[in-house]
Amino acid sequence: MTKGKPPHGTDLDWLNEIADIKPLGAKGPATPALPKMPKPSNPDMHELPYKPKIIMGWNDAPAFPILSSTAELISGHAPHMEPGLFKQLGNGKLRPTAILDLHGLGEGDAWLELVDFLHACVEGDHRTVLVIHGKGTGYGPHRNMGVIKFQIATWLASHPKVLAFHTTVQTDGGTGAIYVYLKRPQR
Repeated sequence: MTKGKPPHGTDLDWLNEIADIKPLGAKGPATPALPKMPKPSNPDMHELPYKPKIIMGWNDAPAFPILSSTAELISGHAPHMEPGLFKQLGNGKLRPTAILDLHGLGEGDAWLELVDFLHACVEGDHRTVLVIHGKGTGYGPHRNMGVIKFQIATWLASHPKVLAFHTTVQTDGGTGAIYVYLKRPQR
């Protein structure tokens, strides 16, 4: 510490607290530099096609069409789903037997919770479940959706165990929640 009068606005208590601190030793980078990677011998190597990473069987099932993904309505179903069953799901006639609340989670944590929840529900023979994603703002084409709400249609449409999803009726959460209809477990 330098002797003399401290600069204007300096916290004297802080300066007194750190007055007897000694440096650790030689100065240098806090972490060693990473070794340089050798250049590829094949100059066309950077043009290799991108191969998506397959995570827990998630990406290997073809995604079904998302019919709507707006702040007012999120819905989609597999092409082979019976239309009457999808209508019952949207009207709240297929009552959920399990509920997941994703409020307060970040995008990554919400995705992990959803994956675990759906897996447990399929294994537990739940067919219709309720996922509370919240409403939020700041995402979507009109920035009127939360990040989880904005992503949930994509997550559900690409999940291999999901047959359909639809925004809930008002009494079950309205535009802040979604019904999910699951496949039967394979035994």
